[in-house]
Amino acid sequence: MNKKSALIATTLLLSVALAGCGGGEAPAAPTAAQQAIPVQVAKVAKGSINDSTGIIGSFAPKETAQVSPKISGKIQGINLTVGQKVSKGDTLFTIDQKDIRDSIKQSQESYQVALANLKQAESGAEQSVQQSESSVDQAKSALVQQDNSITQAQTSLVDAQNSVRDAQNTLNRNQQLFSAGALSQSELEQSQIAYRKAQTAVENAQIALHNAQTSKESAQTTYNNALKSLRLAQQKTGIDVARASLNQAKASLDTARSQLVDAVVKAPISGTISVVTGVQGQMVSAQSAVVTIANTNPIIAKVNVSESELLKMQVGSSVTVGVDSLDKRIEARVSAVNPVMDNDLKAYPVEISVPNGSGELKSGMVVTVYMKTEAPKNILVSQDAITEQAGKKYAYVVEGSVAKRVEVQTGQESAKQVEITKGLTEGQNVVVKGVSLLSDGAKINVVK
Repeated sequence: MNKKSALIATTLLLSVALAGCGGGEAPAAPTAAQQAIPVQVAKVAKGSINDSTGIIGSFAPKETAQVSPKISGKIQGINLTVGQKVSKGDTLFTIDQKDIRDSIKQSQESYQVALANLKQAESGAEQSVQQSESSVDQAKSALVQQDNSITQAQTSLVDAQNSVRDAQNTLNRNQQLFSAGALSQSELEQSQIAYRKAQTAVENAQIALHNAQTSKESAQTTYNNALKSLRLAQQKTGIDVARASLNQAKASLDTARSQLVDAVVKAPISGTISVVTGVQGQMVSAQSAVVTIANTNPIIAKVNVSESELLKMQVGSSVTVGVDSLDKRIEARVSAVNPVMDNDLKAYPVEISVPNGSGELKSGMVVTVYMKTEAPKNILVSQDAITEQAGKKYAYVVEGSVAKRVEVQTGQESAKQVEITKGLTEGQNVVVKGVSLLSDGAKINVVK
């Protein structure tokens, strides 16, 4: 009770005492300030005692994101405070970019060098192919020439062999003629010389054929080697190596550019800054969270329900969430029901999504979740509204600026509410705070 209420109560008691001791004389009239008793009121509403049996839980963020940089480095800029609102994509802090920009410059230079090497390799490979093709053509021409040489040598050998036979026949005939005395000695000797020359011609033709065949073998080897060189040139192995080096240089450049993007750390979700652990100049890495963001719209009421209560709940079920610290009741819906019991609590975790556009509801606040039932709706008032005197129960109904005491009859009760079966109607305002200071017809001052 505050000082003002205590003063009013003391004044009223003193007035009653003076009235009892005054021998029937009317007491002095109290002032308006002394008569107006400050009270709090609540509207009479219909409900069910079963609905008022709540399940205790607490609020938690819908989602929480611990933000750390993808790269290690020194924080260059950060200007965040706990409670600050951020939207997805907003810049949270930046990492020093000097080393990254130096790395990008080096990677660009390496990329340009690799690109030049690839162009040079492509140009050299083209020249090599052309040279190899020319060598193949030359070797093929030489091979054809050797084939012609062999043919000529074979023809020459046949001619020489024919000449030997003719010379042999002539010699044999002349020898017979010489024996018969029909041919002179000199003529015989000329036949013998012609035969020996024919034999020499055959031997020379055989040597020429052998040399032509050997030359062809050499030309064939040269031709085969030229074909191998052409195939190697066409494979462009040097180009593949140069291209691999270029791809590696490009990958390094892309990585450096990606690091430059990652140096600006942005919010992954919309919400409220709940933790800031980083300061400008601090070294951070991907293993350490710098900022924590909590999304509390909607906010999640988390409760653990029994097996019997679980049977009354499903995703989409309508419930009422009471927040006593704010004296609020909010209509909400079940967003998640865990079908697996928590063995430690021997209960089933349930989540209720509660609208929180104003941000008034905070994570960690204690809540009471009331389930909807099909029980009949009756008049319900707060237990604080009921007083008892001489075995009868009363409530003070607000009528204008006075409180009228009304006898009531009650039914079922809970820890906070009582069912009224007679005496009150829905929509009336009854006093719930300051009841002990009232009497029938007392003037009141309704305060929030």
